[in-house]
Amino acid sequence: MPFIKKSFITDRLLANVPIEKYIGQFVNLKKSGSNYMCCCPFHHEKTPSCSITPSKQMFYCFGCKEHGNVIDFAMKYKNLSFVEAVEEVAAFAGIEIEYEKGAHQSKEAADKQKNYFDFMDRAASLFTKALNTAQGAEGLAYFKNQRGLSDKTIVEARLGYAPKNPRFLQEALCRNKGDEQILIDLGLLVKGEYGIHGMYRNRVMIPIFDKRGRVISFGGRTMGDDKPKYMNTKETPIYKKRNELFGLYETLKANNNRPPRIVVVEGYMDVISVRQAGCNYAVASLGTATTIEQITEMFRYTDKIICCYDGDSAGRNAAWHALVTITPILQDDKEIRFSFLPVEHDPDSLVKEQGLSAFVSYLDNAITYPEFLVAHLSTEYNLSDPNGLALFVSETIKYISKIPVLALRSVALKLLSATSGIAENQLYDMLKTSLDGETSDTNIFKDEVKSHEDQENILNTPMRRLIAFICQQPTIVSTVLYEFKLESFLTLCSSLQIRGTRELEYLIKLISSKRDLTPSELIEYTRESEYASTVRKLISAPLLITHQDGSDIPFNDRVDYFVQLLIEVISKPLKDKAEELKIKMNQGDNEALAKYSLIQNKMVFRS
Repeated sequence: MPFIKKSFITDRLLANVPIEKYIGQFVNLKKSGSNYMCCCPFHHEKTPSCSITPSKQMFYCFGCKEHGNVIDFAMKYKNLSFVEAVEEVAAFAGIEIEYEKGAHQSKEAADKQKNYFDFMDRAASLFTKALNTAQGAEGLAYFKNQRGLSDKTIVEARLGYAPKNPRFLQEALCRNKGDEQILIDLGLLVKGEYGIHGMYRNRVMIPIFDKRGRVISFGGRTMGDDKPKYMNTKETPIYKKRNELFGLYETLKANNNRPPRIVVVEGYMDVISVRQAGCNYAVASLGTATTIEQITEMFRYTDKIICCYDGDSAGRNAAWHALVTITPILQDDKEIRFSFLPVEHDPDSLVKEQGLSAFVSYLDNAITYPEFLVAHLSTEYNLSDPNGLALFVSETIKYISKIPVLALRSVALKLLSATSGIAENQLYDMLKTSLDGETSDTNIFKDEVKSHEDQENILNTPMRRLIAFICQQPTIVSTVLYEFKLESFLTLCSSLQIRGTRELEYLIKLISSKRDLTPSELIEYTRESEYASTVRKLISAPLLITHQDGSDIPFNDRVDYFVQLLIEVISKPLKDKAEELKIKMNQGDNEALAKYSLIQNKMVFRS
């Protein structure tokens, strides 16, 4: 929500919340020189690699590369939105948030949303309480006897029961005018032919949490053969089913937000059952096929997803849908695999009959994306028939051409060659022809490769190194701002048309207007601006200005390093231009002599 003052964040909040004290609530910090070290809470490690630098109010992990200021830490550690993180940090410091004028409507919307979450939480508590009464005995027996859940699991999952009374929620929750409408908005009450009544009646209740652990929806299951077996809350102002995953909150909580892998199963009870057995990284989609939003969300926290389905045709079709869905967002450093259980089992029944080790074994032996791609399509055609084989190869090539990761394309072609008996080089020619006939997909692939290469060589130009230094050491720049005549330097960069001059000018002007700017504050000044991506990439780039423990080298050495960067930025274009003019002079171009003298004068700046 945009109604919080940016100046409040940069000038009051960040200046009054020592990052080491906030992070120290959650991890064990050890002093290391002027900084602190700890085991990173965002990935699994035994040796501390996360550095907290009080002078910059920043944290940085040398292992997983997570970094940022105290607000970024709150967002990542507690799965908060930006505004929620600001509220969290402000509450920690006991500082009242300052809002922009005219923010009344935005605040009203925020209060309304909080009210929605409050009603959902109260409803969940009522369902849990009802489960442990005489009227809920059947529901409790269902969870314990039919599903084999322990008391601990029932409590932790906040499972409940919706009584037969159609006015159960109204009688318990509706105290003020408008309360009934709130429950309608949330899908807990519905308007029917005979008035307003509860959506769920005589069903066991399974609450659905968002990634912050707030109740946003419910799944209500019948205990007998009534239809429908499952009833799910409609989409509401706080619940969009294509964006949410059942079990994601518990998975993130159990794995410090960085599960080594996430397994996607088909049902709520599958998730709860395997979690009880010891698998703390299972999730399920919410009444729909797995969506691209859900896959993208999972890849925010893990590099490996395993789609686990029953081995029947329905399960394989669901897996194929997941493969098609994920293809456009495949990345070099992300992996998706597919696991198929025996036809007679689902995850719930498998862990009950054969134990967790059997389930994990299926996950460990899951097949890769290219293996499933080729294997699935091979079952769609008669490969012993030449025409069927031709159709199979043509269709598979079409899907391979959509893969945006070069390595996966190559592996898929190799597997296709082994299955079809056609040489790889012939298949490659067919693929090339297919790609030549496309436009948008191919361009996207090229852009992704270029982006990846840029990321690998983030400091491959003098200007990038200079901007990285400015982002990391704004106080150095502020100290020498006028002594080094940086405004003249900007003019020179502009006249030489050096790429990155616009970003450089923005940063230097920002530092000149706020002489005590810290890297932590710089993140906030540029957040959601056109410069945010540049600052984010370069503020933690590995420059030669820190010791192994993350502390800065001496002040004078950093100033010398800055000087060297300034020289490097203008040296190359000036030298290149001078060499070009020398060649023209040797060829008898008299005008080149005057231009060459001008270039030589500009190069005096180096001294």
